[in-house]
Formats: sequence, structure tokens, C-alpha cells
Amino acid sequence: MTRPRRRHVALLAALLLAPTVAPGVANANGPFVPPSQETVNRSSMLSAAEVSAELRSLEARSKGALRVEEVGRSGQGRPLEVAYIGTGSTRVWIQGRIHGNEPYGAEASLDFLKTLVSGGKHAREVLENVSFAIIPLYNPDGFEAYRRQDSIHNIDLNRDWGVDRRIFDQLNAVRVGLGQAPLPERNFTSYTRHRAVESQAFWYAWADFLPHHMIDLHHQGTYYVDDTDEMTTFSVGISLDPGMLTSEQWNTVRRMGVVAADAAGKSGVVNVTRYPYINIPEGVTSASMLNGPGPQGEYANWRTNAMFFESRGGIGHKSSGYIVKQNVVGLWAIVDAMSDGSLATVDADRWAEIPARGATITTCIKFPNQCEF
Repeated sequence: MTRPRRRHVALLAALLLAPTVAPGVANANGPFVPPSQETVNRSSMLSAAEVSAELRSLEARSKGALRVEEVGRSGQGRPLEVAYIGTGSTRVWIQGRIHGNEPYGAEASLDFLKTLVSGGKHAREVLENVSFAIIPLYNPDGFEAYRRQDSIHNIDLNRDWGVDRRIFDQLNAVRVGLGQAPLPERNFTSYTRHRAVESQAFWYAWADFLPHHMIDLHHQGTYYVDDTDEMTTFSVGISLDPGMLTSEQWNTVRRMGVVAADAAGKSGVVNVTRYPYINIPEGVTSASMLNGPGPQGEYANWRTNAMFFESRGGIGHKSSGYIVKQNVVGLWAIVDAMSDGSLATVDADRWAEIPARGATITTCIKFPNQCEF
């Protein structure tokens, strides 16, 4: 995989010719929000009600192929919905908007789902091989408030699945092996473990569906590509150290990332990077890979192969089109590789060739359109 350097001249020219605006700060825990902008321009973002309406509309015109199930209600009473489609033996779970201020996972999920419902030859072939559970909107309350957490407990829902003693001890063994200090016992007792009703509802949906693969759609801050002067638009990531996973899992999730990176990198004005190392067992993708305990301490006795996408910050209607597109292209690349069996032939070690995500872009001077919506 070639490291990109000054590839997209037209994009950079357009960005650099835009009016200069005041500096802003990129937030590593969420998308870039321009300075002095108290309310994010959400004109290009579907509301929770609109996402639900779109799901029901797709269900109605799918001629029975799509089933939308309400698996619970959010803390504030909004529907928690999963869209099921496909008859194939390979099961794939896709989720978006687990963080309320990271919007376009819903739009990308719906775009992907619309093609599946369309009835075209490609969609029909995929649906014969793959079954899907798609959650466009995991955290409806957080999105309506445009905040990362849920609105009842102030919990990051991506830190709210189960961690048991086995997982915690394994985590500390990995840390010690890396020369890091083990986490103290208070860390174990502080895990929230499905405190939010959203976490409870979706864990049971996961345990019922038992997906072989999971893809979680996120936004990140604004970063350079490795040591270049280009901006990362799309990162692929794995939420656990390889020492936490079986060798088969580690190879599979890296293959998924390689396939998505290859496809997104060829899809237009996209700069792909590899998300920095993390090892968080309480996240949804992590707990699904580790057979973490459920809300009542029960186990599904299942390990999913899970990874995540991270789109750049600078969200708004001017950038929504290609942000959604790069996610959809990545999703289709992985799903197609699963459907035709080619995923198993991908060189997992190419994961290391994906350029690393670089330093934070902390001002709007380099990329002025970051601050224009």
C-alpha cells in the first residue's frame, strides 16, 4: 500500500484558496467543531425520527425482504431499531451513531441498506450469501442532544458492554507483556457493564443474531496522514491488542481493514490511515470479540470479528457527500469479499502498510474548509 503524498492537488488547491478563518481545535474524542459555532449546522444530518421513518419506508417497499424490529426504547423513549435482511449463512452486523455527535454512520448505513433493498442483481447475490443486522442509530438520545454520551446516565455507550474477571486479567497480562503497569482493581469495579438501556437492548440483539463480523461507523478529530501534509479523511481501526484475540480473529479483522482501506482509497478524494493502537475491552466491538458477559452476567458463547471506521472531522453539508461515500465503499468492499469468499485470501500483514494516522490538525489555516459548513 503506497503512502499518499500530495496526491489530491485539486482538493488541496480548493481548500487553500478558501477564505482564511480563525483557528479551531480538533477534538480527539469527536468530530471537529469550528470555533465560536455554538450550534453545529445539522442541515445535512437525518434526525432520529427521520432515520426511523426511512427504515420503515424501506421495509414497506422491500416486499418482505427487510424486517425492522424495535428491540427496545432509549432512555428518553425513542425506538431502538435493528434492520434485518438477507438469507445467507454469513452474518454481518453494522452499526452507526453510537456516539451522538458523530452523525454520518446513520446516513452511510441507510445508503448501504437502500442498495440491498433495491433488488438489483448485485444485491440479490450478496443477500443469498450474507444476512445483515443494521443499526443506523444506536444512540438516538445522544444524537438529538448532539452529545457523545447517552442523555440519562451520561455514559459513553461505546464503553458500556461487559468486562468480566477473565477479560480483565487477560488485559493486564497483555499490558505487563508490553512493559506497561497493570490496571488497578478500581478500574475493574468502575466498568459500567450495560448500565444504559441502549446497551442492554443491543447486547441481546447481538446475542440473538450472533454475527460473524461487525463494522462500527464513527467520526474522529482532524489529523494528518502520517508525516505528510495531507489530511486523513478515513481511518480503519481495531479496538484490541492482538494478544487479546485468537490468531484467526486477528487475521480476519486485519483483512477486513485492508479491504476497506484499498477500496476507500480508490473511491475519490479519500486519504486512508490506520487508527492508532488502542486496547479497550469494554467497547462494543471489543466485548463482541471477547465473548463478554451480558446485562445479567449471561454469555452468548460467541466471538465476533469486529473493526471500525473513523471519518474525519469538519462535518457539515459541504463534506457530507464524500464522508458518507467512503464509509459505504468500505462497507461494500468488505461485504463483497465475504460474499465471494475472497476475504480469506487477503494478505492480513498488509495492515501494517496502511499509513499511520498522523498529528492533530489544530488550526483551520491549513485546511480552511474545515471551519466552513
